[in-house]
Amino acid sequence: MVMGEVMKLSKIVSAFLFLIYSVVAMAQAPVSPPADHPDKTEQVEPFNVIDNIYFVGRYVQEGSYLVTGSEGHLLIDTGYDESVPIIVANIRKLGFNPDDIKYIIGAHAHSDHLDGHARMQEMTGASILSSAPDVEVTENGGATDFRPGNWRPSKVDRVVEDGEVISLGDASVTVHYTPGHTRGAVSFTMNAVEEGQNYNVILMGGVRIAARPVFGHPQYPNMASDFASTFEKLKKMPVDVYLGSHGYWYGLGEKMKRMKAGEGFRAFIDPEGYKRAIDGWQQQFIDQIVSEGMEMAN
Repeated sequence: MVMGEVMKLSKIVSAFLFLIYSVVAMAQAPVSPPADHPDKTEQVEPFNVIDNIYFVGRYVQEGSYLVTGSEGHLLIDTGYDESVPIIVANIRKLGFNPDDIKYIIGAHAHSDHLDGHARMQEMTGASILSSAPDVEVTENGGATDFRPGNWRPSKVDRVVEDGEVISLGDASVTVHYTPGHTRGAVSFTMNAVEEGQNYNVILMGGVRIAARPVFGHPQYPNMASDFASTFEKLKKMPVDVYLGSHGYWYGLGEKMKRMKAGEGFRAFIDPEGYKRAIDGWQQQFIDQIVSEGMEMAN
């Protein structure tokens, strides 16, 4: 059997193995709202999500989160460059000093998550963190990414490893490598306490397919295996409170209404919503693998 035929057979077999392995059925991935949707156009007032976790982003679609601690704060995602002054103002509205931000980190290296890193650092003096695989594209503004970007570059001050705990004194955030959407995409887990009860919080960093083909991409040959390991990891995580870099992933608009109507932090307790979202994105991934395998077979 010639090499080309072996590759075709490998892709087809892999596709159906993924399909058989999956228990996702026909789950649907969250769908991004249209450009004129309020999630993308109406500025959000900052608010406390749960315990020491605060939403400080500009829009529902453009989420940024402040995690506060006794020895400084962590800012997750800075959005676009022009959003930074609004995020800083939001932090002040909540009663925190932006100068107390110790670390800045993006959930993954795309413009809507870290275009604002450099300006935020200029305004706060915080150190910029990154996963190892996303360092290069963070520092060159996406020029060498497998899906080339064009954002304001920023210098990474420190690399965080998979499983590393970012300490903030009496608070901490654990970084989990969840690659696929980008080579260095990460998710974050935290423990929150409300009314004497502990809650497992996840801030998911992104698992949507960002470029095709998934199998054997010339600039990202490990994309398929990275996605597979990411879904396996995310499915095993205990989750009570589900957050994400984009609000539509976890129905933020509706949950804010419920929060304001009296549910408070309980509006964000949603383990089943997390499971449905992950199942939907995994099904999307499996469908793409199967499609690519069938195309190779023809």
